[in-house]
Amino acid sequence: MSKVKTRWWIFIVCIAILMVAAQCGGAAKPEKSEASAAPAANSADVAATPTTTTEDTSQDTVVNVVEKSDAAQAKALQGGTAVSSSEDVTTPRSHYGGEYHDVATSDAVSFHPYLTTDTASSSYQGMVYAGGLLRLDENTLDYIPNMAESHTISEDGLTFTFHLRDNMKWSDGQPITARDFEWTYNQAKNPDNSFPYLSQLDFITSYKALDDYTLEVKIDKVYAPALGQISGLITPLPKHIWENLPWDDSEKNPEIYNPSVVSGPYKLVEWKRDEHAIFEANPNYWYKGAPNISRYTIEIVPDQDIAYEKFKAGESDTAPITPEKLDQARQLSNATVYEWWPAAAQWSYIGLNMRDGFVTHDINVRHGLNYAIDKELLTQEVMLGQAKRLCSIYPETSWAYNSDVPCYDFNSDQALKEFVKAGYTLDGEKLVDQNGQQLKLRLVYGPNTSKTRELMAVTVQDMLKQVGIDVEIQALEWSSFLDVLHSAEPDWDMYIGGWSATIEPHIMYTIWAEENIPNLNAVAYINKDMEKLFDEAGSTYDTKIRKEKYGEIQKMIAEDSPYIFLYYSKAWSGQNNRIKGIEPTALGIGWNSEDWYIEESSGS
Repeated sequence: MSKVKTRWWIFIVCIAILMVAAQCGGAAKPEKSEASAAPAANSADVAATPTTTTEDTSQDTVVNVVEKSDAAQAKALQGGTAVSSSEDVTTPRSHYGGEYHDVATSDAVSFHPYLTTDTASSSYQGMVYAGGLLRLDENTLDYIPNMAESHTISEDGLTFTFHLRDNMKWSDGQPITARDFEWTYNQAKNPDNSFPYLSQLDFITSYKALDDYTLEVKIDKVYAPALGQISGLITPLPKHIWENLPWDDSEKNPEIYNPSVVSGPYKLVEWKRDEHAIFEANPNYWYKGAPNISRYTIEIVPDQDIAYEKFKAGESDTAPITPEKLDQARQLSNATVYEWWPAAAQWSYIGLNMRDGFVTHDINVRHGLNYAIDKELLTQEVMLGQAKRLCSIYPETSWAYNSDVPCYDFNSDQALKEFVKAGYTLDGEKLVDQNGQQLKLRLVYGPNTSKTRELMAVTVQDMLKQVGIDVEIQALEWSSFLDVLHSAEPDWDMYIGGWSATIEPHIMYTIWAEENIPNLNAVAYINKDMEKLFDEAGSTYDTKIRKEKYGEIQKMIAEDSPYIFLYYSKAWSGQNNRIKGIEPTALGIGWNSEDWYIEESSGS
């Protein structure tokens, strides 16, 4: 879905993992901190359309920035140091007014930041909830003060003390304090509350409010991504509102679907599921007050073609743009398309169900499928040159990238050899088992409005037909897809998915950990040797050792093939020319969306 990314979500930790639905086109979206992960409705629907094409940020430039950044390298923490901010966060903006029109093909699940993992929900949550003790500098990707005006690190590097800004308020005028952070942390840490990213809190031994504006966090051993993860894992909820409400019962807790007291740049006015969501500027927003754009409306439409036509006609300021519409979008006279290689790569894959009883539990079947799918052709036909091949969990843009991994280039003969190892033979046009039964697989994807995922599904179906496999495709509405994907007893063999990965490579651990089955580790991949390597990589600041460990992990996962890795894609976003103040950086365009403003005289 297309949404404006705002400073408060980008705030930090290059640790966020966003599970993305492999497509590419739409607008800029608010991202979860690098300390979390979320399935996105689209990845090729992450861009949008336009008039003038801005200069593309080269992949080499992104690689250079990422390799040098604090967020990527998890540089050794310097104990006994203090970092403070001189940034002016109180002077109000000066271009107030207007309404931003957005359009999407899938809706959010809820406004609860601790019960959802999808990017559609993250986008809505990012509109109303501020987070990030620190954030990423938009040019260097280094950590800089955000909601915490300053912080200190103890001499031994194990105690982090954050001093919050004392001018921050909830939308009802009550102060945002360290007590809100502590209370929210305690709820997230409670295993009964089912926080999907609970494992990412394990390294913290103590999280306490020393007073209203001082937060102390302790760890007991070296953990490379500690500063970034601490900074972004907890988005505070208003304790004075939530403490008397049930955490996960929407019938008794209206805040889950209709938050009334918020901290973000916008307040919710109305949400009609699968129709629209309307937000209005929050005058109490802590970062320079209300955003320039006074009202933000998101309309849910049946499919991407309708969304694009609305954008093309000027009825929407942005919309998802599929790769096949990108060239046309670049020629629009009323809009501009922005294109960049994301610092946190967006990559697509096919997940294979590794549970006992499924044919894809057999590694030979997984290898056979890998060889049978022409991933280079799929990349070109679906993404039309807007993506590059991916062979394991880190793309070339990552400093941890290892090129020495099996890539399973298309080879139908080798595919059949792998299937023979699994007990299958080609009988005419059918791949059959020892009982003469054809190999049949069920492939699911969502949302069913995604043209890109639909094209991916039918292309894979056709490729596997060439080696005698019958593939049944099921397209699902977004929330239904998430339910099916994360079922404790799934009935699918394969699904199309994607991740908007992390700059800090360690956080990708969450999608492979056994403890995260089925929410993040939907394929039920279990490899204790891999988990041990992740633990070793996170326990040192030595980049050379970390790169070696991550290199082994990439090779191990590629060999096990829980995923068929497809490609990582360029990002693009189309914005109507009446939207001003957009400044493309290594973080894309949404990092300063509160500063965007509307100039009605510039066009439709």
